[in-house]
Amino acid sequence: MDETTREVRRDGRAIELSAREFDLLRLLMMHPNQVLARDRILDQVWGYNFFGDANNVEVYIRYLRQKLSDEPHKLIQTVRGVGYRIKA
Repeated sequence: MDETTREVRRDGRAIELSAREFDLLRLLMMHPNQVLARDRILDQVWGYNFFGDANNVEVYIRYLRQKLSDEPHKLIQTVRGVGYRIKA
């Protein structure tokens, strides 16, 4: 992940991410192996004034998994009832 150019690569291939997807991935990568609660993710990626629900986090996690080819969910892991973590 290159924060200055907002480019993401995995296994040598470029991955096109929306601004929100990039911000979500950056947050997860800043806290490897640490479980981040859905509410914390909403606050830090969508902002404190966001009036949606935690389902937005699930939707964007699904988008990231698809784009990162993380189908067995080994990279981005769900911690049931709590949130998500990225495996270092």
